[in-house]
Amino acid sequence: MNEELKSMAKEYIDKVNNVCLLLLKGLNLKAKEDLWKYRETHHDLEIYIGDGKYTYHGRGCKFSNKDFTIDWDFGYGSRWCGIEHWKLAYYIKENYKELIEFHDGFNIQKEFEQCIISGEVVKKYGLYYFKIPDSETFEPDFPKEFDTLIIDNYASQWIIKRNKMIDRFIRKSRRVYKNVGEGNDAYTLCFVNNEKIIFSIPFDDIGYPEKAVEIMFELLKVNIKQSK
Repeated sequence: MNEELKSMAKEYIDKVNNVCLLLLKGLNLKAKEDLWKYRETHHDLEIYIGDGKYTYHGRGCKFSNKDFTIDWDFGYGSRWCGIEHWKLAYYIKENYKELIEFHDGFNIQKEFEQCIISGEVVKKYGLYYFKIPDSETFEPDFPKEFDTLIIDNYASQWIIKRNKMIDRFIRKSRRVYKNVGEGNDAYTLCFVNNEKIIFSIPFDDIGYPEKAVEIMFELLKVNIKQSK
């Protein structure tokens, strides 16, 4: 990908992440999942937090204050946004007037579609996402002997006896993002043997392979959670 475009796209993602975290803080919420629950009972299309204004639209939101405006479509899972080429073009046009080539969403679309072929980008539900390169991952040293998996997040806990689904999750989790667990929607996986925690590792739906994520969320779905 063109290096200037990649830099602008990652800056765009970082800014969306930052304003969404400010939204959570302003509403006294913990994670993206809490925001969806909040939206079920609060239907205001405009929210004011500090000097910023959030305006919901369709599948996304726009933030504006005296310094800048940014518009995005919410991403899947815990991702705050995916890249929609026209919204990124608008951001670049407003903030980097010299990058005329990328004021046109069609040019951005062409770049991202080419990067799907090269394996740098994936497209899901009509939005683009950067793939995590292997150089930014590690191979977890999951224990071979354990009898229980405890899954924790800020609100709930799952205690699950070892089963084939957990073993499948481990097999599919060969490479994990080095910065896994840094987001607000992270879980902690604690592997227990004879009532002693022998290994723990963060989990989120960004840092693990997609198949491993599917298995983990199926585990959470079929097992009863306990309030903490």
